[in-house]
Amino acid sequence: MASEARKTAAAARPPPRDFLAHLEAYLARRDGVDKLLKISRYAARLALAAGPLPPPASARLKSFESSLGLSRKAFRLGKFVQDVNALRAHPGPLPPPFVLLAYGGEGVYYFIEQFVWLAKAGLLPAHLLPRLQRLSAWAELVGYVGSITIKLEEVTKMESSIKMRRAEGCGEENQAVTTMRGKLLLKRLSVVQDVADAFMALGDVTNGKGLLGSSTLTASAGLLSALISTHKNWNSC
Repeated sequence: MASEARKTAAAARPPPRDFLAHLEAYLARRDGVDKLLKISRYAARLALAAGPLPPPASARLKSFESSLGLSRKAFRLGKFVQDVNALRAHPGPLPPPFVLLAYGGEGVYYFIEQFVWLAKAGLLPAHLLPRLQRLSAWAELVGYVGSITIKLEEVTKMESSIKMRRAEGCGEENQAVTTMRGKLLLKRLSVVQDVADAFMALGDVTNGKGLLGSSTLTASAGLLSALISTHKNWNSC
């Protein structure tokens, strides 16, 4: 029985995709390019925080990191529309509180980030930038509070579903159980990603006080979040 289950699972697996075709599909997505920029940016930050570099190298790396940060802002143009549509698609006259926090906070964050980009690019007055960045950080933090809460509830439901399957006599090699465990792993990684991003948003809100001001911790959190997001986007395209 176990060998038959393994054969069935192997037959159900899709054939491996051509790497270059997969890469083309990944890079065609807004989030695909954005997360590669995020990896590069926080890797540069981590290198700067890890130890002293020769002054010329440090200056070039700081300029590179700053340029990547500004480039990523452009990828947020119009991104708030996805959150508006998510709220519109939710059944009922009013979404549940945490859904409203998650999509509402993220939507406001992406909307304000457009003006942050315009201010950093020099089109809007520079004196508006500190206020815009603070509002953006608060909206981002609120969004992550809602998102983490929703995803933790989903993790609990998925764990219960797997236990029910096991109680019904399905083994670990059962295709349904294997699929559910894969989805559970992705959901847990998504929670870790949100926690890492929320840590950075909290640092922005508190102006980097205490541990939140550690360059190494912030860069590590950003890099972890970027790697998890890249993994998710790669598997989904």
